[in-house]
Amino acid sequence: MCAVAFLAAYAGLAGRLAAVSFGGPAPAERALDAVAPEERAEIADRNGVLMATNLPVIALEIAGADVWDADETAASIVAILPSVDRADLAAKLRDKRYVEAAASLTPAQQEAVFALGLPGVRFSARTKRFYPQGDLAAHVVGHTEAGKGGVMGLERVLDERPGGPIAASIDTRVQQALEEELALAAAEHKAAAAFGAIMDVETGEVLALASLPDFDPNAPGAAPADNRRNRAVYDRYELGSAFKAFTAAAALEAGVARETSTYDARGRFKVADRRIDDFHGENRVLTFSEVLQHSSNIGAARMAGDLGPARLRGTLKSLGLLDVLPVELHERRAPQPPQKWGPVETATIAYGHGISVTPLHLLAAYGAVVNGGRYIAPTFLRAAEKKEGVRVFSDRTSAIMRRVLRRVVTDGTASNAEAAGYYPIGKTATADKAAGGGYNTQARIATFVGAFPGYAPRYAVIITLDNPQPSRATQGYATAGWNAAPAFSKFVVRAAPLLGVSTVNEATALARFYSGYATASAGEGSGGAP
Repeated sequence: MCAVAFLAAYAGLAGRLAAVSFGGPAPAERALDAVAPEERAEIADRNGVLMATNLPVIALEIAGADVWDADETAASIVAILPSVDRADLAAKLRDKRYVEAAASLTPAQQEAVFALGLPGVRFSARTKRFYPQGDLAAHVVGHTEAGKGGVMGLERVLDERPGGPIAASIDTRVQQALEEELALAAAEHKAAAAFGAIMDVETGEVLALASLPDFDPNAPGAAPADNRRNRAVYDRYELGSAFKAFTAAAALEAGVARETSTYDARGRFKVADRRIDDFHGENRVLTFSEVLQHSSNIGAARMAGDLGPARLRGTLKSLGLLDVLPVELHERRAPQPPQKWGPVETATIAYGHGISVTPLHLLAAYGAVVNGGRYIAPTFLRAAEKKEGVRVFSDRTSAIMRRVLRRVVTDGTASNAEAAGYYPIGKTATADKAAGGGYNTQARIATFVGAFPGYAPRYAVIITLDNPQPSRATQGYATAGWNAAPAFSKFVVRAAPLLGVSTVNEATALARFYSGYATASAGEGSGGAP
């Protein structure tokens, strides 16, 4: 009888051994294979620099039911891993719970824990999502959460486009330059936040986008939740006088203005029951170019009056300023135009009040003004070639606007935006923050939006400071010409060489600014403005 019993037992063991050896994985292993997630694809910048990848790690787990002495085990683990809460670990082990003591161990830590010979200790092989660049471009890359996958940025896009790695439009070299200059400007001018971006106006690629303060995707919970907000893509602002460039271009395109047109900017300008003032008015008749050079609200409002609500609104629509941007990131937001477009709204929108847009909206629209008149939607994925875009302005209109915007830097409010050899063009914009149905004159958004090289723009840049403070160095001003404009200049000097843009002499630049000038001037004869 004993022999039969032993024979049966050994026969069962032999059968089990054969099943394991030749019959495929055990049930537990099959279950593990069934739920094991596929390895997450990598995210790299446009030059192949890794921005998100997978890192194999060893986690430390402890089975409380197998532990002999909870207090001794907790004390021994804490001696090797000081960051572990000893009291909490001991309490969980006393309750016979299964505990993850550490999500990842170094080889030295693993060896030290193993040498303790503690019962119940397990080493679990895992894969951790790792961000080699730390907080660089954090809002573009995004991060993941256990059980959710990507929760923002390109990490979320990756979940929607399975099957392969993502090549981002970002250039990490340019991104670092942008973040450093924004941080310096925010500190110098005591701004509450700073954000900006640079876009290729021929392809729509966003080469860098930053929103400070930011966070480290490797530990997103370590920073305040507000730091994870992508202000450059999600937040809406009344971005002020930068809109004057859109108004001016629209007036040129409609034929109601010429480069030689003039506008009476004396005193105040009355529209319906409102009166419009200039911040630092010239109090004289201004030329078309001088309206932008001196950032005249009155001049822009008069242009908009000649243009009319329908044509101004149509232009803003064509520039993407009334709709959600078709970008890959989910942290996008629709603009907030006025509910009605009467004469007052038309006048105030002409100089950027009464309509709220995101900074990236403004940058993309500005690209159409300077690149020959084609609106190209921004993208955060690397593009293989130039894009045709949607024609909004003629080449002639764009050429005139480039010359006018160059004068804003040489003879207007943006002299501090100059970058020797690159001949940048652009526009300052300082807007009081909307508050309680009105405006807080003690809080402002200061922006400079520009492009380089100015004579043949390839890259458009926006720099914005949230509520910068006046100082002795800025002669008591907190307007964009004193803070955002110089930050733009410093960034261009750093970024241009990285992007292969070389300096040129003045004669070459002027020749390119005025190439085709005769043709453009001749075309002005059809305009209707005096």
